[in-house]
Amino acid sequence: MYSKQKPYNKIGFVDSGLGGLTVFKKVKKIMPNKEYIYFADSANVPYGSKTREQMLKISENIVRFFNEQQVDLLVVACNTLTSIALDYMKSIANFDIIGVVEYGVKSALKTTSNKKVGVIATKATVDNGLYKKLLEQKGIEVCQSACFDFVGLVEENCKDKEKILKKVEEYLKPIVDFGADTIILGCTHYPVLIEYLKQYTGGNITFVDPADLLSEDVYQICGSYKNKCDIKYFVTKNPFDFKINGSKIIGEPIEKVTEME
Repeated sequence: MYSKQKPYNKIGFVDSGLGGLTVFKKVKKIMPNKEYIYFADSANVPYGSKTREQMLKISENIVRFFNEQQVDLLVVACNTLTSIALDYMKSIANFDIIGVVEYGVKSALKTTSNKKVGVIATKATVDNGLYKKLLEQKGIEVCQSACFDFVGLVEENCKDKEKILKKVEEYLKPIVDFGADTIILGCTHYPVLIEYLKQYTGGNITFVDPADLLSEDVYQICGSYKNKCDIKYFVTKNPFDFKINGSKIIGEPIEKVTEME
């Protein structure tokens, strides 16, 4: 994506809530010595139910926030925001921006053998059709499934296995029947549910997480320039819930969360 490394030390991440932490966790693992700012727009979760106009307005506020924070690079750790507003965000930002969708496509192309790929995502991401368009351009057959309840299950830290598996079957059955050998986790919340997804498919389908390739690319962009590790978390609602549930996702305590007005 970029021809050479840049001395980026201040990196931002944005999502509607907890999901983007699955991306942040992988980037932080390979680049621990950076300054990170994570912004969870929890007042507007889920993004998947928003209109295009609403998402563009939300994206303006996000860019304004990260302009004020003077980040070097923003990782849009949300498939809905990436598919709808990435180009617009790039046009108004004072920093570089990357999104997750292209990495999901690249991963699926590397993984599929039968050229049948499933995409599980929010309704907004499915309706936007970016995944489908990019995959079909490469000769891939695509079956998409809008998983209306997955984000809520993650945000609520649901532990009802029967309830979760029932929803997994509802959303994945069309893709299994379609014959896909690869499924893109088209929402950054979904890796939290990966064990349930694998349980339903019985190991016959490979799940690809866009964050794997994205984290490698971020490392290539930013390099190993040394800096102290500093992490700041911001939310627009429910800081306590974010602190508790977010700590479980990233595997370490979140000590402080700042609530934005």
